[in-house]
Amino acid sequence: MKQKTIFITGATGFLGSYVARELFDAGFHLKLLVRKTTTSAKERLYEIFPATRILSYGLKALLKRIEIIEGDISRNYLGLSAREYFKLADTVDEVFHCAETTKLRKGEGDALARINVLGTALISLFCITKRPKRLHYISTAYVAGNRRGTVLEGELERGQSFNNGYERSKYEAERYLAVFLGQYRIPCTIYRPSIITGDTITGYTRNCDNIYVFFRELNRLKARGMPRNGNSFMTPLRIPGDKYSTINLLPVDYAARAIAAISMQAESINKTFHIVNPSPPTLGELAVWLVAATGNNRIKIAPLHEFKMQPHTLEEQLFLRRTAIFQPYMFGEACFDSTNTRSLLSGTGIECPIVTDDLICKYNEYAVGMNWGRKGQITEKMEKVDNGFEYFLNHLNTIII
Repeated sequence: MKQKTIFITGATGFLGSYVARELFDAGFHLKLLVRKTTTSAKERLYEIFPATRILSYGLKALLKRIEIIEGDISRNYLGLSAREYFKLADTVDEVFHCAETTKLRKGEGDALARINVLGTALISLFCITKRPKRLHYISTAYVAGNRRGTVLEGELERGQSFNNGYERSKYEAERYLAVFLGQYRIPCTIYRPSIITGDTITGYTRNCDNIYVFFRELNRLKARGMPRNGNSFMTPLRIPGDKYSTINLLPVDYAARAIAAISMQAESINKTFHIVNPSPPTLGELAVWLVAATGNNRIKIAPLHEFKMQPHTLEEQLFLRRTAIFQPYMFGEACFDSTNTRSLLSGTGIECPIVTDDLICKYNEYAVGMNWGRKGQITEKMEKVDNGFEYFLNHLNTIII
């Protein structure tokens, strides 16, 4: 196993970088596909490995087993020359496809289709080029869309609709893979993580989205002061949602360890794994922890009918606008069965950390300290997927001719 060469897409991404570290620690040789930039290959390593780990390993030791390849998963030959592409395909044993886009801004439907769907199709073609390669595909548990009740790991199409274009694009990618794998029979493992959050030890995150949007907005409101109404009582900030519904938050370090451990077991071939939190917190619990983390004690989770009965304050209107794309997740989600995952992780000592008030405080402190990151502009509303998405879906068959 340790002599294998693994090709990884999305290694500079949040989850992808953690997966790359786990596989490197396991002794594999890695070839990492990254987008072209002005930075050098050595500098790209710092996007994947923390400086402390580079120092402990030694840069030469890292470069001995890691090759940085500049390309593009959404272009023919993965953005490489034909010669480079076929040479690469002849040296790779397994492929981890971690690259994706989660953007939901207006006009991003084309990017969702091009990267998440077409990119997956092109990677699957790479897996049958020169010699067959095992494919590890990082999907999402939310291919279940708006389904409720228990969702089994082997299920995909159940007539569900989707909360956003990201969910739909990952569903379409899995649906394409099912057809492709049925035709070419290459070994494949699909991993479906839930909502990725920060590192449980350091609090580190690269993307200030999902729950971090709520951190940011509550911190902003706290900084502006607490307005009072005419009766001199603090005006509550009502957030529409079901306080008994769960939010499946998944620490990134656990997700990467689980994926790496499962990938190295022969029993995982041709199976799907829900990489999820088996004991997700409820929205009510998160609200209490958010109060402690941000110091904004005006939060009140209100049922939708109650929220609509009274006029919305200006603060509530602003808060809703800034968190609109996440509102569908405030009223419940599916229960993700993880029988396959629990079976293969049994005896490994790898368990999902419990999300607690301390961990939520750690996440908030890190995000505040990094000033919400360079990519702090969160979309204000969910948009429908545009015609570009439909175009790629209708023309995917052309790439397998």
